[in-house]
Amino acid sequence: MANNHSHLLNYHDAIIYPSDLALLDSSTAWLNDACMNFQMTRLQQTQGDRRGATKEEERKGMDDDAGCIDQLEDMFIDPSVLSFLMHQLTEDDEDYDDELSNLNASWNLPKPPTSVHQCDGMKKLGKEALHAQKSTQTHQRKRIFLPISDQFGASRSTFARPGGGYHWSLLLWEINTHSDGFSASVGVDFHHFDSSRGYNASAAIAVAKKLLKVLGASMSKDDGVADVVEVLECQTPQQRNGYDCGVFALGFTEALSASDDYGFVKEDHEALLQSHFEEKGGHGEFASGLRKQIGDDIRALA
Repeated sequence: MANNHSHLLNYHDAIIYPSDLALLDSSTAWLNDACMNFQMTRLQQTQGDRRGATKEEERKGMDDDAGCIDQLEDMFIDPSVLSFLMHQLTEDDEDYDDELSNLNASWNLPKPPTSVHQCDGMKKLGKEALHAQKSTQTHQRKRIFLPISDQFGASRSTFARPGGGYHWSLLLWEINTHSDGFSASVGVDFHHFDSSRGYNASAAIAVAKKLLKVLGASMSKDDGVADVVEVLECQTPQQRNGYDCGVFALGFTEALSASDDYGFVKEDHEALLQSHFEEKGGHGEFASGLRKQIGDDIRALA
């Protein structure tokens, strides 16, 4: 029998203690980083396996004459990594550029492109690329799911105070890379899903700006990445209390990652979440059901 000083579960380096499980068992507790990270890691393992199978099936069915390869990938980020990025990694740090490059490599972000643009992930390249004879065209479509704490937009002094952090939301970073062997183009989009609309808007923008710096770590100064970033605020089901924000953010992540929609379409995301929310019982059961599901998964894996 584990006590509160020994961990209950180590799931791919996501550590859960009995006190963490107690937060999920409670109907009114705010989820901490450990709970958020466990479920993000769980989705990485389950959805990642499904995505890998999908990629293999698509490659087997690929038309050789078309020479087109689709690479689909989902990533689910540990909130502690974002905490490090936002409050421990600063521009005056002597290892700043190296740490950005390390994150860029570990997240397998696109290599140096010919151009970078936002909110235009499906933009086509020039005629010379479209008509290149038997060139292999590669589309790398990546979705990165990031749990956002209001603390990520706070000052370093505020962040350092004990007991900080009051709200979770979800930031979805979508990256579409198109390469034809002659040139490459990268499109990025940020969609923010907040169950308390507007609360984490500034934190989401702050994180998005830093993420573009991570993306830019693989590019030359000439390629560049714009400092101006647009985060699209999406309509989502809204919580009716002050403690289910983390559960809603995880529920949004589960629904979006289960979809094969890589289309950068805000309205499609919104419709999908509303449908998922209603299917899971709406305000009566959505949050309580997911708390139970995650808690049951931990017990089954422990």
